[in-house]
Amino acid sequence: MRPLRAFALLLLALIARPNAAAPPPAAAEAVLGRWIAYEASSDTSSVIELYLEQGLLAGRVIEVRDASGLRIAPRCERCPEPLAGSPISGLRFLWGLRAEDGRWVDGRVLDLRPGLSQGVEANAELQLLNGELRLHAYLGLPALGQTRVWRRP
Repeated sequence: MRPLRAFALLLLALIARPNAAAPPPAAAEAVLGRWIAYEASSDTSSVIELYLEQGLLAGRVIEVRDASGLRIAPRCERCPEPLAGSPISGLRFLWGLRAEDGRWVDGRVLDLRPGLSQGVEANAELQLLNGELRLHAYLGLPALGQTRVWRRP
């Protein structure tokens, strides 16, 4: 077997292998409630509320604040109908997450950040690590996604 092919197969096996050191699933109580999400590209912070919806984890935006701490009222101009033009505050943007192997998986997230990606729906996973909640959103391959870190207020 060629060395490059052997390396590629080994790399694929390591990526596909479940993480044996993964912590147990975060109990719903550990992730429910309010979190602060900072968005560097717009220098804003959002208060996010996570809750259970028919046994699955979901989330909505409670409020958005600018860099000076003032409450602002952005709208989701690029969201699909019927959400187009809706205020982001109060909007359900995360849904369908179920607990599995130390993470919340198989969910969906609606990108609410201003710009070209606003309104794009993606796959979502959440993981609680050291008191921080990590939202990983991706289209297609998880390795090509983006992770955002949320903290408690």
